[in-house]
Amino acid sequence: MHAYIPRVLRVGLFLLLLVFSLAIFFMTNKNTQTVRILAIRSLTDTAVGLSAAADNALRSIGQDASEIRAVLSDRVVAYALVAERNGHIRFHTNPHLVHTKLSDQEVERWIRSGTVTNRRIVLGTGVPAYEFNFIMYRPQGPPEMLRLVLHTTAVDQTIKQAERIWWITGPMIALLWIMGILFERFFTYRFRLHTELENQRRLSLIGQMTATLAHEIRNALGSVKGYAQWLEKKAETPGPQKDALDAIVKGALRIELLVQELLLYSKEELYHLESFEAAPLIQEAVIAAAADWPGNIQLDIDPRTTIRADREKLYRVMVNGIKNALDAMGQSGHLAISSDHSSRRVIIRIEDTGTGLSDQDNDRLFMPFYTTKTDGTGLGLAYAKKVVEGMAGSIQLTNRAGGRGAVLTIALPKGKVK
Repeated sequence: MHAYIPRVLRVGLFLLLLVFSLAIFFMTNKNTQTVRILAIRSLTDTAVGLSAAADNALRSIGQDASEIRAVLSDRVVAYALVAERNGHIRFHTNPHLVHTKLSDQEVERWIRSGTVTNRRIVLGTGVPAYEFNFIMYRPQGPPEMLRLVLHTTAVDQTIKQAERIWWITGPMIALLWIMGILFERFFTYRFRLHTELENQRRLSLIGQMTATLAHEIRNALGSVKGYAQWLEKKAETPGPQKDALDAIVKGALRIELLVQELLLYSKEELYHLESFEAAPLIQEAVIAAAADWPGNIQLDIDPRTTIRADREKLYRVMVNGIKNALDAMGQSGHLAISSDHSSRRVIIRIEDTGTGLSDQDNDRLFMPFYTTKTDGTGLGLAYAKKVVEGMAGSIQLTNRAGGRGAVLTIALPKGKVK
């Protein structure tokens, strides 16, 4: 159950950050749209007010158009005109354009629509503006069209200022996600550290219990083995009694080996880390584990390779790895041991041409008491993993790529060259 806590936290935190990010994005977008709508509405209200004032002024226009010019002299007005139904311009803020004509079809289309229309345009000078077209109905006479073109500089500035909030919203969302990720990493690290401490404490207790039990078994076993060996020597002639005593001795030796490996695995390790050359240690391990093996052995060890590790423990790991490879091949095959120090770590590979690993083996190889050998204890690889990781290294056992057999890969820190 505890293993799912970081995953649940990660999913929950992701959903929470997503909800907050979407909420911030939605509110910012909503506020920006509201400012845009209000700015356009303000400009529309100005146009409506000016159109009403211009309509009142037009009712009293004679030859003098000074009153309507005063109404439309506001600096927000780019230009304004009043056109009759036939397109004749009766009034224009530019006196030179009075008595010119608009397109008959254009004026007729606006008047027939019967509604106020507006659109964003760009003046000939390249300045943005808003065009409003109003229909003015007269008690006597045909309707006329009032066109007001207003500058949008103030409106555009207001909208741009509102849109600048995105420059705050974006970093806020990014900061929110960064803080969330840092929190998740910190919590996961603390949770993993707590779990590892709990596991270490539990393993320490199990190790103490195992060591005590193993000592008691070894003491009792020593007496059983001693008496069985004494009785076996007393039995002068071969027979069922001598065979039974021989089986007892072999069983006791088997249990004694298991107890010794169990004590070795369960005890708390102390590491004496030092820098040393890899080649002599590997050669010693090969002599100890494969001196009488009739197969082919190939060593490819760079003499310049130095390792930082506990020499005694690494020697034990190498001997166990070589023996496992030989057991997998039987009395024939090819054993290749190589080293590589081109990366930040020293990589040692022990390759064999044995039967290889099954899919079932891959998940349980380094578990204590799991073995594929009939006479194995299942503690060799578990001990190797324990001490190699204790020396800041890593170990893995995989099938050979493109061939039969397996390869044991040990990675350890580089040593200092003397």
